[in-house]
Amino acid sequence: MVFPPSSGSCMVLINIDIVPHGGYTTAILYRLTTTHFARSDASPYRSKPVLPISFQLSFVRATQVGPATLTVQEVKLGARTSTIQVTLSQDAASKGPQTKVVGYITVSPVETDQEGPVVNGNSILHPNPPSGSKPDGGIDFAALAETGRDGQWARFPTIPAMAVSQHTDLYGALPPSTVQERIKTTVDQWARFRPGGQVPARWTNEALMCLLDLFPMALDRLGAMATSAWTSTNAPEDRQDRSPGPFWFPTVSFNVDLKKSIPNEGAAWLHSRVVTQTLRAGRADLSVEIFDQNGELIAISSQVCMVVGFDRNLKNGNRARPAQGKL
Repeated sequence: MVFPPSSGSCMVLINIDIVPHGGYTTAILYRLTTTHFARSDASPYRSKPVLPISFQLSFVRATQVGPATLTVQEVKLGARTSTIQVTLSQDAASKGPQTKVVGYITVSPVETDQEGPVVNGNSILHPNPPSGSKPDGGIDFAALAETGRDGQWARFPTIPAMAVSQHTDLYGALPPSTVQERIKTTVDQWARFRPGGQVPARWTNEALMCLLDLFPMALDRLGAMATSAWTSTNAPEDRQDRSPGPFWFPTVSFNVDLKKSIPNEGAAWLHSRVVTQTLRAGRADLSVEIFDQNGELIAISSQVCMVVGFDRNLKNGNRARPAQGKL
């Protein structure tokens, strides 16, 4: 339920119907932002659609399945950009309302996204992404969609424990077999949007928020890094009695910079490149760049996540035990 704001702040009640996921939560905050500026009496853009261009979010506590309260506070309103503070809260048993996610979102009128010259920096990806079947290494997207394979690319299986992954088709190169090779892997994936797992839809700016936090093969790489760290710090006899994992990767902070608005007709395919520099003290960085089929940069994100045993997630009320997941 969305209650129209009457002042510089508003409160929205929602219900999270699936296992909470950082990208899914960010998409909710994207919708909250556009709704707020469309209805706020103080908005300088009442007659113009806005484009959220920047997110700085902190996930201070784990969200849970169930009702949530969203609050907006206008921080700065301007002709070119405006910034709001957003808070997602949920009731905790015997503790009352608790802040779960808090952050700042900056918007700009959609029309300004098309203004002025565009100057691109170095956009060459290194190492090169996996090659497709075309002579120049390009991908035959029709073949990839129909058969699930093209060149070095193959469709990933759906991961039941990651509810958000059931609404996408993800394609990438098969991961290396050894832990050390997996640690050194740069992750590339192509994605199609399939809400409900049905007929392919098209990516929108709002759905893009989910994709920025959806990368199963990058989590496999984080799992390999955590396994390597566990092996190096445990005695051989301990390694025989138990094995590391499965792992949970809760988001600590999530920053998004939307470089280019996806056209109104949407995008059929989007390419993600995911890089992790270091895993230290159970804390890892993840950087994501997303490109369209023409190789133009759409968005970049950076986040910090923890790498912990999945038993920690069970304590938050989630009883399913996947191989490993990012919830």
